[in-house]
Formats: sequence, structure tokens, C-alpha cells
Amino acid sequence: MLDARWLRPLAVLALAAALPAAVATSVSVGAPTAQAAPPEAAQAITLDELLQGFAAMPGLEASFRQESRFALLAAPLVDTGTLHFAQGKLARRTLEPAPSVVIMDSGGIEYGDGNQSERIDLEGKPAVRQFVDAFTRIFAGDRPGLEALYQMQFQVLGEDGREWALILVPKVSPMNQIIERVEVHGSELTFSELRVYEKGGDESITTFSKVDTKRRYTEAELGKLFSTKL
Repeated sequence: MLDARWLRPLAVLALAAALPAAVATSVSVGAPTAQAAPPEAAQAITLDELLQGFAAMPGLEASFRQESRFALLAAPLVDTGTLHFAQGKLARRTLEPAPSVVIMDSGGIEYGDGNQSERIDLEGKPAVRQFVDAFTRIFAGDRPGLEALYQMQFQVLGEDGREWALILVPKVSPMNQIIERVEVHGSELTFSELRVYEKGGDESITTFSKVDTKRRYTEAELGKLFSTKL
């Protein structure tokens, strides 16, 4: 059954995939002092690079490994699968330990596990609407909408200035009652890790590999990957 277990990772995965493009003009970067700047400082990644790169993204594909740590469990839970984005839809296809699919678009969220499928429409469901808004406003470049939901900070990291981190702190209910903060880490025009810290002390770490931000899906692939069928 589709519940907060699926809403949380899907919402933050959407952020990981595209937030740099949407918030490039609204986050702040601490400028280094002249004497402290290394010789290659001029080559440090910029928000303009992220904006241009992600705005031009035709589609997205990546493999993920999500490790969820719960205070009541001795060992973390591990999920692996693939992430896909195209034409305003985001699909999270879990392969292990149990196959399932979660699909998000501007109209709602769908879930399927091979035995049953379910769709949650947004009308009359403000809590679900907020999770989906975290997706639709990003790809729409809705700066006021994003700023109404999150406090955001962008940091340039690494000696070569090509690594970055994006820190998101939810401001409104219900997300701010569940999530303490979200940290997205990347290099160049892609992302590598997503950390979600929850209010109760639980946390999840998702690592991404084989990230392709230039993925173009065929009509056959769109029909297969963006369906709740396994």
C-alpha cells in the first residue's frame, strides 16, 4: 500500500534530480576571499552551469542504492533499483529486495508491486499535494513556491571547486514534521548522494551510479518504464 514510506523517498529523489536547475537564482554561495582563492578558483562550478545543464536535460536515468537506518532496527534496510525522469514524470523502480514501482506526476502518485496497484489523486489531499509540489514546482522553476516550502543553501566543495552540496530544510507542515533536512551531493552537472535526516532520528542514505542526464527514451521505453507494471 502506498504510504509515507514511498512519499518521502520519491519526493527527495525528485529534488536530487532537478533542484539545482530550479533554484539556481535563489540559493546563496559564500564567496572566497581573494587571498584564500586557489589558482583554479575561476574553474569552480557555478550555479549558472547547473541551471543551463539541468534545464537542457531531455531525460534522466540512474541506478540507486538506498540504505535506511531506523532506531528500532539493528541493521539497516537496503533497497536497490533505478530512477527515471521524462516528460514530467518520475519513476522509481525498486528491484531488490521486493520489486515495486512508484510514479509521480502533476496529477498524483501511482504505486504497483505486481499484486496490486493504487493511485492517489491530489484533489482534497493537501498532505500528498505538498510532496508532489516538491516535484512539479522544481521542474516548473517556481522560485516563490520553492522558497515557501524550503530554506535552501548551496555550497561549492572540493579542492577543484567542481563538487557541490545542496541543503534543504522544510519550512511547512507536514514535511517539516517528518524531515529535519535533506542533503544532496554532486559533482559537475550530476548528483551522487542523497541524505535524508528525519525528526525522530531515522535517516536514509541513497547513492547514485550510472547517472545519465542526457537520457532520451523511446516511445516503447516510456510505455514500459513509466507504468506500474513490473
